[in-house]
Amino acid sequence: MADTASLRDSLPTTSAATTIVPGQPHEQLQIEAESTPDEEIQYPTGVKLWLNLASMVMVSFLHGLDLTIVAVAVPSLTNQFKTFENIGWYSAVYGLLLSATCFFFGKLYTLFDLKRLYITGVVVFEAGSLLCTVAPSSKVFILGRAVAGFGAAAISSGAGTIVPRCFPNEKRALMVGFLGFAQSFGLVGAPIIGGALVDAFTWRACFGINLPLGAIAILITAYGLEDPSPNPNLLLPLREKIKRLDLVGTALVVPSTVCLLMGLQWGGIKYGWSDWRIILLFVVFAVMVAGFGYVQHQQQEKALLPPRILKNRTVLASALFCACCNATLAVTEYYISIYFQGVRGYPATKSGLLGLPMLVGLAVALMFAALAVTWIGYYTPFMFATSILAPIAAGLLTTLDLDDSPVKVASLLGFLGIAIGLGIQSPITATMTVLSPQEVSIGMGVVTFATGLGSSLFVAASSSLFQRRLNVEITKYAPGTNVTVFTTHGLSDIRKSIGPDRLRNVLLGYDQAVVQTLYLPLGLTLLTIVGSVFTEVRSVKKKQA
Repeated sequence: MADTASLRDSLPTTSAATTIVPGQPHEQLQIEAESTPDEEIQYPTGVKLWLNLASMVMVSFLHGLDLTIVAVAVPSLTNQFKTFENIGWYSAVYGLLLSATCFFFGKLYTLFDLKRLYITGVVVFEAGSLLCTVAPSSKVFILGRAVAGFGAAAISSGAGTIVPRCFPNEKRALMVGFLGFAQSFGLVGAPIIGGALVDAFTWRACFGINLPLGAIAILITAYGLEDPSPNPNLLLPLREKIKRLDLVGTALVVPSTVCLLMGLQWGGIKYGWSDWRIILLFVVFAVMVAGFGYVQHQQQEKALLPPRILKNRTVLASALFCACCNATLAVTEYYISIYFQGVRGYPATKSGLLGLPMLVGLAVALMFAALAVTWIGYYTPFMFATSILAPIAAGLLTTLDLDDSPVKVASLLGFLGIAIGLGIQSPITATMTVLSPQEVSIGMGVVTFATGLGSSLFVAASSSLFQRRLNVEITKYAPGTNVTVFTTHGLSDIRKSIGPDRLRNVLLGYDQAVVQTLYLPLGLTLLTIVGSVFTEVRSVKKKQA
């Protein structure tokens, strides 16, 4: 019998090669996808192409709407459930499930039918929205956000898999820009839509509105989405597919992420940082991460996260850059909404309108950058633009005070949106450029993990910071004030329970707590320079070796 190397060398060069593993029966052939040059892929054209794009645009809009609308609803949620201790979890648990399961979905897309997985993701996402809509308590609402985050992981990994299978390398930056613009359009519309729904109906309508839109998205996807490049791994036996899912790795990464977030959420608030519970959470996190790394090293190419891809410097740099940018947006939007509704006393609709410039700036800059990258071919200059401009914008936001003009605040938010929008999509384009189409879903899993984890970690950390500073600053500016008023009346109803003689001093302390929390985005924007520096400089117009 010829040796394995000789047999492999004798195989013809195609998009997939069948490798016979010595010692295994014929029915257990392992089918490995190899990198296929762009010119050999038959990309869809005409109606099929645009239906594929339409389905992704619709789902991206829906995802963006859900990401932002929760920030508008937070003050109303605290009023409804009479608690503000859980506000960090309303967003963090969404990002937690999004990040903790994205590796799993990235692997699923390499082994199972693309269309079915993508539609399943949308259905799960909608189930989470339904649960949030009918939630009778804060805990049930958090569960709904978790389910929605799980579906969002499938959606995000799916979009990252579909684009390189439908478009050649030189067009991917533009398509990523279209999807980012659609998501940003959802982000832009959410404050206005959410504010109007809260004022006219109830916060529940903010999540119920997703249900009819989701049904439309599912219909478009079911009719229009088609995988143009057949996946050879679909021919693998089910037992082999399950082995390749690396369920042990998934079982380690999910609870480890939960332990980290719980430690950050509870530390210094529910329990002291030296409390044995907090220490235990961080120890369990460290042990599980070490176990996950060991399993990935042992599994190699069959791992949930193959070490070869994790060692790619562009993938790591892209992950860091996206984590910092998205965490900046999440924390800023969260606490600017609290600033407008709580500190300034504006209704939800006005708060949404004043926060709109950040999202409009984000969407416009994002689309401009996508067109510019397609034209000049390089994406790294736009990452550097974000690393230079975003810290300036974030720093200016830390100068807010109780008497600032709303126009000033809105202008600074617009500046930050533009600064972030210039570079936020470039890491995705970079990942698609340096990896083959067969590897993109796993690479995108790394970026998605970092994006979701970054937002979750820093929203949780900001919640802990905000609650500590709120107690300290109100005690400083209004001594003798019972700070439990925020627990019993919510963040936007304090004017009903605090007399006019004490109100301004309480609001000054409230304002300072928000401002000090906004130092987190400043630090995150400064950190983006690391991602910009270490991302490989490649042209999307040139064929990669």
